Amino acid sequence: MMKLTWEEIHKVLGGELRGEGTDQRITSVVIDSRKVTPGALFVAMQGERVDSHQFIAECYEKGAVACLCEKTYADTHEISVPEGKLLWIVPETVQAMGNLAAYYRKKLGIPVIGVTGSVGKTTAKDMIAAALSGGLKVFKTPGNLNNQYGLPLAIFQIEKDTQAAVLEMGMNHFGEIRYLSHIAKPDVGVITNIGVSHIEFLGSQEGILKAKTEMFEEMKEDGPAFLCGDDPLLLSYSRQMKRPVWRYGFSEDCEIRALWWKQVGDEIQTLLHCDGEETLLTAKALGKHMVYAMLAAFGIGRHLGLSPETLVKGIASFQPSAMRMNVYENDRFRILDDSYNASPASMQAALDVLCAQKFRPNSRRVAVLGDMLEMGFYSEKGHRQVGQYAAEHAVDVLVGVGKDAAWIVEEALKVRPTLTSYYFENTEILSKKLFSLLRPDDIILLKASRRMALDKIVQMIK
Repeated sequence: MMKLTWEEIHKVLGGELRGEGTDQRITSVVIDSRKVTPGALFVAMQGERVDSHQFIAECYEKGAVACLCEKTYADTHEISVPEGKLLWIVPETVQAMGNLAAYYRKKLGIPVIGVTGSVGKTTAKDMIAAALSGGLKVFKTPGNLNNQYGLPLAIFQIEKDTQAAVLEMGMNHFGEIRYLSHIAKPDVGVITNIGVSHIEFLGSQEGILKAKTEMFEEMKEDGPAFLCGDDPLLLSYSRQMKRPVWRYGFSEDCEIRALWWKQVGDEIQTLLHCDGEETLLTAKALGKHMVYAMLAAFGIGRHLGLSPETLVKGIASFQPSAMRMNVYENDRFRILDDSYNASPASMQAALDVLCAQKFRPNSRRVAVLGDMLEMGFYSEKGHRQVGQYAAEHAVDVLVGVGKDAAWIVEEALKVRPTLTSYYFENTEILSKKLFSLLRPDDIILLKASRRMALDKIVQMIK
């Protein structure tokens, strides 16, 4: 993080300032009191379970230069500010932190690529960052810091010598992408697709499209949009846009077009056509859906002025984030860990990867599929779609876990009654029974929404 003086912070935050002026500079911003180090600004928040205002004194002791406090707390509690320390009192600390992050982002003065979408945000972020890293020093959102709390914390981690940033933005309600984009001010906007994730809160895919495209309200008019041209809703939307648009995909509507792709072991190869030239890309990844991330990454790199050769090298260095189709092998099993999140579209893509796998002559393809959450009224339909898809493809064993996953197994057995299948109410029961269902040489896919915690099952198998 670039160091910030208390004077410039005060200009941004306003509010009531307690304590004496200090020559110390803020060197980090944290919301977790356990992560406070000397030079930190601690942002206290009133959470559902814990009010972190109670840790302000402890944070000063750990070396925090300043703390950010809400007025409602300061009005009802005695807060001692040590000599040489500062306390800002504001109406709402989350909003104040966002305002400070917006100031910091502007101060950086680097190109920012904003990435959102129903499926594949993190993969696209990772691929774009890999592509650009062939010629630039790139920052990318660490972990899942993609919401109103995480995005500002990610921005504060960007160093002075960074040349480009790739920031992931997530949401499940209207207005959230607009707020995050107001902070990040993307120069380039990417939407991977419009699926049914969070349809519980947004009502329809059209509602999801409306929520995702809030990003462009906070971008300059000449800031380009990179959209998946194979997504019907995005394709239709792109034709109405007045800003520069780059569509990517396999269809003839795409300016960045994949002419073919193939899986070679654990690597993907694709030949793309862009600006009248053809370029062969290779990345260590599994599944046709990964080609979309490669196309977007190449197009954005070209927009930023990087050569095809530089981008080829960068894309070849791609490494997926944890729990995003990570492949592990031990002496008994081949494991496909895609347990971070799930939607019907990503479930089907993962099943395609599983069914294309080869390990040993007697290998079975085992799909361990859990609940897909935040789908509301669409949940039964979405889970049944996945069950049908599994039954119609080369899945040898289907294991459902979770309340809604019962629909996956039920529908699969309707389509293929002879399919070997099992169902467990929760992950705890599954953990006790799983090894009795597996055989040596099995290829095992594990996928569900994050709260199902299938990563714990992955660790057991590893």
